[in-house]
Amino acid sequence: MIFLNLVVLFIVGCIYNFTKEGGRMLKNLKKAGLALGCFLFAMFLWNGQTLVSRAEETAVPGYHVYTNTETEAIDTWYGIARGTYLESGTSGLVSAGKGKVNVSGTTNAHSICDKVKVAVYLDESVNGDTGFGTVGSYYYTEENTTSCHGSETNISVTSGWWYSVRGVHSVTEGSTTEVTDTQTKAMKVP
Repeated sequence: MIFLNLVVLFIVGCIYNFTKEGGRMLKNLKKAGLALGCFLFAMFLWNGQTLVSRAEETAVPGYHVYTNTETEAIDTWYGIARGTYLESGTSGLVSAGKGKVNVSGTTNAHSICDKVKVAVYLDESVNGDTGFGTVGSYYYTEENTTSCHGSETNISVTSGWWYSVRGVHSVTEGSTTEVTDTQTKAMKVP
């Protein structure tokens, strides 16, 4: 709307100048046309990002199953909608000894898809309840497949602190991207 108002204002100003100056109207018309063309080209470049195609992201309904022991914390999400691309996602945290952890993430699709991704974030907290901050980020992508898995082992962490893992799982087929997330319960690392 603002763009349309600016164009109208520009045209009215040009007409006013043309009638005011009389005989030099053709010369001014060429200048005005060139100025208008430059202005429209600049607006096209400025608004160019609207021409970029973006995949539609969809959150898929599902449920979580948590597995927790003294040395392991796992969250698995299962999709319940039939006919969608995203089937399940799992994120995991395993104690690997004093001051060490292993993290992992897996994303599964119902069928072969263009891209299957998992991002795994390692979070830490002094007390395990609040103040979690991300201390590690790991990204994995597979193309033309049904599954993507990634893991990191023997990550050094602070003994006695609490850790959890968040997973962001996505499947892209054509212009559709389905996304979900997982998060383990907090676990104190020896």
